[in-house]
Formats: sequence, C-alpha cells, structure tokens
Amino acid sequence: MSSGIDHLDVKVSIIVSIYNGADVLPYTIPPLLNQDYPNNLTEIILVDDASTDETPSLLENPEWNDRCTILRHDQNRGRTATRNSGLDAATGDLFVLLDCDIQVGSRFISQHVSRHEDDSVGGVLSNIQTREVPLTDKYHRYLFRKRRGAKLFGSKQALPFQYFILGCSSIKSSAVKLTGKFNEQFQGYGIDLEYAYRLWKNYPKGLFYSPEIVVYMHKVKSLKEALVDFQEWGHRNVPILLENFPELSQYTGADFVSSPQGRFSPKTLLGTVFINRTMTGLARILLAMSPYPLSNLLIRYLMVSATVTGYRKSLNFEPR
Repeated sequence: MSSGIDHLDVKVSIIVSIYNGADVLPYTIPPLLNQDYPNNLTEIILVDDASTDETPSLLENPEWNDRCTILRHDQNRGRTATRNSGLDAATGDLFVLLDCDIQVGSRFISQHVSRHEDDSVGGVLSNIQTREVPLTDKYHRYLFRKRRGAKLFGSKQALPFQYFILGCSSIKSSAVKLTGKFNEQFQGYGIDLEYAYRLWKNYPKGLFYSPEIVVYMHKVKSLKEALVDFQEWGHRNVPILLENFPELSQYTGADFVSSPQGRFSPKTLLGTVFINRTMTGLARILLAMSPYPLSNLLIRYLMVSATVTGYRKSLNFEPR
C-alpha cells in the first residue's frame, strides 16, 4: 500500500482533459486558481485535445496562462491520451484527474490531500452533483438523486473498482507509477472501468468515495445522448476490455450475450428474451408514462440494453 502524504508539503498535479470546452472553461478553470491550498504546491496542467471551438484562444488568457501548463495535441486523440499527456508532464506527489466540465470548490485540493494522509488511501472519488439542470428530468434525477454507485458507500468503506470514476478523482503518484498509464486503445465513453480495475488490483482496499468533496458537473447529457454513448461503449470498447480482462464480462453486460467460457447460461437466455428491439421499444414507451422513482428501473434497463446492443454489433449478432 502506498504511504501517506504530509498535508504540509505535498505537491499536487491537477490534470484537466479538455475538448471543445469553451462554454464551460470560464466556470471550471477560475476555481482551480483560487484554492485555499498553497500556489507553490499546486501544478495545473491543461491538456487541449485539438479542440475545434474557441478553446485554444481562451487558453491564451494571461490569467490562466501564467499559472497553468498548457499542452496541446495536434489531432484529437481521446481522453485517455489527454490524461496520459498530463501524467507525463506531472511532477506532483498526488495526481488529480479532472474533466473540463467539472467545477470545484475552493477547498477542493486541500480536501483531497487530507484524505490521502491516510496510508490506506490510494485513490479518492469526489461527490459529483449538478447545478445546471432542474432535476425534473427522469434521467437527471436518476443520475443525481438516486442512491446508487459510489453513493451506496460511506467515506470509510473501500469502493469496488466499478464505482471509481476517474473524471474527478485523486490518485497517489506512487499508485499511478505502479498501475501504469491509460490504454489509448479506448476511446469515447466507458474508459474508466479498465483503469479503475488495474488500479484496484494493486490497491484492493485503497479506493474511497468522499461525500464531503462536492463538485458540480456542467453539460449534463440527455438520456438520448447517453444511450448513444452506451451503445458506442459496447461496440468499440467492451471487446477490447474483454480481450484483456474477460473476467469483467459481468460488469459490461456482455454476459447477457455470451458467458466468458462460451457456454450457455441462464443470463444469456435472459439477454435473448429481454434485451431486443421489441423489449427496448416497450421500455421507452413505459418510461414516458412511468413516475419517478419507478422510472429508474427502466432507465437502467435502457442503459444495459444499449451496451448489449453495441456489443452484439461488434459480434455481428442481433436477436429480434
């Protein structure tokens, strides 16, 4: 297990992955420059993944440019590559991985550093909320009101790897050195599971959730947009994941398509009967009529269905 770090002298490297973030950067970057943590112990690395909007010119802001290290990709390479570029440049004792649509509080850095004083802590996940959307939309209520994922665990109970989201998390540099960099084969949605699994294998009792470290997400997607992401995840990333880690089948929905051993199982039968175009269409109709929180079950079904549909596409298999 990695050693604890001293709150008084730990250097923190914040790595912000950016792609077409011009509309959110004015909300997300200034709070990073106004922390209660010492500036001389803070390193902010902004990695622009070949943005096509106003992001490049926005990053020329002297108030940001003087305090941050700006890295730019010549072509769009994906979030795994932006994180790796940031890790290559980072010199801190603690690495904070941050998506560009996350707005933090003034105590964000010091709160993460405090958690890492504990020798048992290898990684810490923030409490992601939103101010941007009214929580009347069923999908958004599912995301931010439902007690699910990391929210099922307290701050003192170690997280299972599948709940460790890396878009707003801190990891000891020693843990990153042991785990390695991100696999740049993964693109788009769902890139966290593979790295979280590798990290967890080295620190099976070292990943934690901190409800008190509240951050806010901007640009929250609609359910329609999210389902496109889930299908793309199933199609492009799940096959790569299972090639390296077939034991993760149960965490991807792939075991609804086939068992890791290639044999028949009750779960594949359930997938054939209940995950198909007819059932998915029925679930969409029921979702429109169902009140919250009953809608949560249908939303979860649609997310799994989209992933399974994408994975079947990779196998050229689609039941009717």
